[in-house]
Amino acid sequence: MITSIPLRPRETLASFISRKAASFEVNASNFAVDIGTSFQKLIAGKSEAIETLSDVRIIIPEEVIAWSPTSDETPRGHRFLRQHLFPTKALQGAAMRGCPACLRDDLADCHDPGTSMAMRGHWMVPHLMLCLKHQMPLVTLWKESAALSRFDSAVHFSKLADDIVAGTLDAELREETDFEIWLDARLEDPQGGLPEQHWLDQFSLHAACNYCLMLGTSLLRHEMSAPSSVLPEDNWAVYQMGFEIARGGEAAIRDALMGLQMLPGSPQDGPRKIFPKMYDRLAYDSMDDPDYDVFRYILRSHMAATWPLGIGDELLGEPITARRLHSVRTAARATGIDQRRLRKILAAEGIVPEEGLPDAWEVFDAERADTVLRSATTLITAKDFAEAIGASRSQFDLLVAGGILAPHLSSSGDAAGTRTIWDPADGVRFLDSVFVGASPLRQAQHGWEHISKSAARLMVGPETLIEAIRDRRIVRIGNHADFDGYAALYVYHDEVCSVLSPEPSSNQTIELFSKSVGLAQPIRMRRLVMNGHTPATEMIHPKLKKKQFYITRDDADAFHQRFYTLRTMAQAHGKSWQSMTARLRAAGVEVFSPDGEDYGTLYERDRVDHVLSQVTEI
Repeated sequence: MITSIPLRPRETLASFISRKAASFEVNASNFAVDIGTSFQKLIAGKSEAIETLSDVRIIIPEEVIAWSPTSDETPRGHRFLRQHLFPTKALQGAAMRGCPACLRDDLADCHDPGTSMAMRGHWMVPHLMLCLKHQMPLVTLWKESAALSRFDSAVHFSKLADDIVAGTLDAELREETDFEIWLDARLEDPQGGLPEQHWLDQFSLHAACNYCLMLGTSLLRHEMSAPSSVLPEDNWAVYQMGFEIARGGEAAIRDALMGLQMLPGSPQDGPRKIFPKMYDRLAYDSMDDPDYDVFRYILRSHMAATWPLGIGDELLGEPITARRLHSVRTAARATGIDQRRLRKILAAEGIVPEEGLPDAWEVFDAERADTVLRSATTLITAKDFAEAIGASRSQFDLLVAGGILAPHLSSSGDAAGTRTIWDPADGVRFLDSVFVGASPLRQAQHGWEHISKSAARLMVGPETLIEAIRDRRIVRIGNHADFDGYAALYVYHDEVCSVLSPEPSSNQTIELFSKSVGLAQPIRMRRLVMNGHTPATEMIHPKLKKKQFYITRDDADAFHQRFYTLRTMAQAHGKSWQSMTARLRAAGVEVFSPDGEDYGTLYERDRVDHVLSQVTEI
């Protein structure tokens, strides 16, 4: 069999096979079957499928192999392209993009669109949005959910040829950006022999590009109030904004982060508003991906040094367990002192400058200033105290009636609550006691209730739930991002019921137990049970009268004796899970998956303890 189709630069294997099939007037799937392989394997770049082609004397140019994705030796759900690792969904998604000008060039030596027009490998990279040769933005040529049809490009080009030739699909030309030049150069030379070296060159290409997009989106706050509203087709400019800073390295990034904090807004607005897109992407979406570790470290260390984080706050998904820094604003709230007066007191002690950052951002060492703050604390009224802890007056009254809160001085004769007998520091200590280990809630999804509503549903006082929280009998505590203080205190009602039921039972459903230990997807815990790695007990559901699996106390003990989740590992060792997982990776400890199944981020306890005990000893 002799290759009779013209060669195209950077063409993919799937495109080459589709054109080859078109030259025989068959579709790519049937053509692949006829020669003893499958088009699906060729799309995935399987080496055995490529070897089959050579067995039937179909010669594949080296450049085609070099610019084609391959699943050989890749983690599940990923592909290599030009030695760079990408998620399969990002690289080979439903939308097929291309440059109409390149496709018109393809017709110069062959007028049959099915056998002449070819898909290029670099068009698959989602971060590249421009053809550098023609300065034309890449456009979506077609969308198709079925992979076999999607990658049979010759069929699609035969239908699109008239529009491509007529220029109907053309987008407005623009100049290439430095980001696009850098990205294309890294694809062209995956070994890193670039004419100009950047700080970003040391990172995974996909992670580096994503970070440029994250940082660029945050930097848009300098230009607009809603950075996330930028249309996808305009992301090329956002990539460039992030790249312009990130290529300068860590110092330039930290300067940019500080600059974002100087814009309108305060720590009380939360990191999602100060660092839009970047915070959520690093804290949650890529939390298990080591390619983002350095980017996470920069943001985490920056916030740890410049944000007044206290108990109940979180830092990149990790609950804060002790306050290290106060701001003038948080200290004023904790002491009941007017911010302006408190700043003068702190300045007189040399703790903060008289003029500097805004009160919300002027941070200082909380421990160093503790004596000064204690001596300056001013007692406040019940109304101001309730407002300071974020409780309504009725909620405040219930906490007082339940013995959770008490005035600093005698309350006799203060029925109206107008005397200044309440110590705001008591309010801070109360909130600290109930928010330890709380998980951030973006929204109160099904099952989550404000503590006062959960207590009302069980017809008990909130003190009953608060005592259970303090005793660690209730552990699923949420800190709602839209509220402050007591108003943000949410509990998972099913857990509350299981703990406080009139007929208490230590048995939990697999779903409830899974969530209580930090495995967000209960299907993984069920899979762990079904595959015999941890025990569960089959019982009759009291309402449904059907058998289902429960985690008894003995079952839970067996799970904890063998496994760590990120949450239980952090609780056991008193360190951030981010730092511990980095050490585990360095020691070669992988997540538990002996049979290739996905059990989530789960580690064997004895291996973790062994590695971390060695680190401690050193």
